Amino acid sequence: MTSRNDWTPIERCGIDDLLDQIPSGVFLLTGAFGDMRGATLVRWVQQVASQPPMLVVAIEKGQPLSPIIRDSRGFALCLIAANDPVCTRLFKQIPEHTQDPMISIPCMKTPSGAPVPLRATAWFDCEIVRHFDIEADHEVYIGCIHHAGRNEALPSAVTNGAAKKRKSQTPKTKSAGARLRTQTKSRPRRAR
Repeated sequence: MTSRNDWTPIERCGIDDLLDQIPSGVFLLTGAFGDMRGATLVRWVQQVASQPPMLVVAIEKGQPLSPIIRDSRGFALCLIAANDPVCTRLFKQIPEHTQDPMISIPCMKTPSGAPVPLRATAWFDCEIVRHFDIEADHEVYIGCIHHAGRNEALPSAVTNGAAKKRKSQTPKTKSAGARLRTQTKSRPRRAR
């Protein structure tokens, strides 16, 4: 297939209202390799397969997290509340390459070693199956979900049209393991 030289990309400002109808949210993408950890906020996440379950994530190019994901061959995708002031403030800007952005918040480790803030309502531990460096300001990762869990002490970040009030209580790090329920590929699923 040949490329069409007469096609030029449309300006976003002309189709903002249409693009805003595509689902997006506030997610925290994390990774770890050796003693390096990284995290960044991402908006564009989508489920792309059900057997095995897979996610696609687009992140802005030039993130310090990119080489960590490349070297570890995995990432954790964390669902956080849109109004979470701590995560949005900490991860709004691209951190320095030498800084550990996760050092100031309590975290747990996924089975692959990626950090998950205890403020996350749910998380997915993924293995990279594809990476696409597209000709745009973002790059794309497709991850196969190997482990997942939810923090039942927090309200869900995803609601069905009704906004839920967030409790002001933050989970304590000592008892966080009791509050996090984990599902892995090795456990059989219950039939519905």
